[in-house]
Amino acid sequence: MNVGRPETYETDKGELNSAYRKTPVKGPVHLTYLNFDGDEQADKKNHGGRDKAVCLYPAQHYRHWESHYNQEFTFPSFGENLTVDGIDERQIRIGDVFQLGGAVLQVSEPRKPCYIIARTHGIDDFPARVMEKGFSGFYLRVLQEGEVAQGDYMILIESHPDGVTVEDVNEVRYHDRDNTAKIRRVVSVAPLADGLKQSLSKRLQK
Repeated sequence: MNVGRPETYETDKGELNSAYRKTPVKGPVHLTYLNFDGDEQADKKNHGGRDKAVCLYPAQHYRHWESHYNQEFTFPSFGENLTVDGIDERQIRIGDVFQLGGAVLQVSEPRKPCYIIARTHGIDDFPARVMEKGFSGFYLRVLQEGEVAQGDYMILIESHPDGVTVEDVNEVRYHDRDNTAKIRRVVSVAPLADGLKQSLSKRLQK
């Protein structure tokens, strides 16, 4: 479990103001509908809000990136609030509901890697490689506020019946961009984040 507030730090391309660099906390920490106590976003236009209250990144993906780039990445190198082992984009569905401590969360959309990951780590192709591999992580909205502590298990309490995985959304977002049947299937999922649903719907109209 990781939180952070906006700060300005130096990168190889100059100063960057971001809350990407987070610090692990043991808790218990209160999770509200918008974020963990002690966590904020610097760019509230593209980050944060009800549909992006919590960012999760699968812990096992770290091994892939360490091998790919031949360097160590310590938690939470991907700016995530939750680093969780044994969960990934291929199995998690949009709309899945989890109990985490005293809170209840619902998967809303994949995390879209942006320039901040490249600037923070000094690796220009990092966002492109994340999109290519599909190791994006994902966002969750909070359905019930509550206390969360490091070590709490994420317990699946409702698997969404539409069966659209985070990987399925990444596929139409980055690779199979003109497959109208797949896009329609994705946008039909009610719990999909509104912003992404609107973006994909506009693509269908074109």
